[in-house]
Amino acid sequence: MKSLSFKEVIEHTKQTDYKKLLLNILEYGTLPERFSFSNPKAITSYIEDVYNSIILKDIISDLKIRDLNSFNRILQYILETEGKEFSPTNILNYLKSNKQEMSKETLYNYTEGLVRTFILSKVPRYDITGKKVLTNLSKYYVSDLGLKKIKTTNKKINYSSNLESLVYNELRIKGYEVYIGKTTKGEVDFIAIKDNTPIYIQVTYMLAEPSTIDREFGAFDAIKDNYPKYVISMDELDMSQNGIKHLNIIDFLMKDEL
Repeated sequence: MKSLSFKEVIEHTKQTDYKKLLLNILEYGTLPERFSFSNPKAITSYIEDVYNSIILKDIISDLKIRDLNSFNRILQYILETEGKEFSPTNILNYLKSNKQEMSKETLYNYTEGLVRTFILSKVPRYDITGKKVLTNLSKYYVSDLGLKKIKTTNKKINYSSNLESLVYNELRIKGYEVYIGKTTKGEVDFIAIKDNTPIYIQVTYMLAEPSTIDREFGAFDAIKDNYPKYVISMDELDMSQNGIKHLNIIDFLMKDEL
């Protein structure tokens, strides 16, 4: 399942209204053939067909899944809590509340299968102070946002979460190793590393309130090195401050690297 980058979508569709295109991508993802359809129902039907073919051909045979309902519930739960720390206990309790029992080993096998088939990406946490990758408290991001459209029960699009997922996938396309950044005071959404040089990134939908601006820019307070720091959002007004650069999301998407 190969999704397109934002620049590849522009080349593929010849679209010139980048903001309109971005909002469409945040809802339906970037699977190439889905741009052949303009009707929302047709787009959704195509994405469902792609997902079902992956399930039938790869995951079911690979993991020998017998309870497809539980498997889909696990995927739904991960997608609806995307960007939050992965908690096996929470997922198992969620299944139990729906009268479905599963061992932790089976749960891990299923999530590993979702990663192997490129439906999900597992993103480990990186201790910025200790300069080491941590083995716990990872997060998962969906490889194509169209899957969130068909596999979650949320009727409203979570633009903030979807924007974060889009930034993660674009960083990977741009050739960065990407981690969740752990600081002594909390976390930074992403630490992206290329050629042994890190950059730090916060992602938010809009910097609409002073409290949001303080939170997003303040996330870097515990980082004492001088590597580049960015806040990425939908805002068109440049709000860069204190050596931290603010980037409009489309400007970020159009760059080959930061």
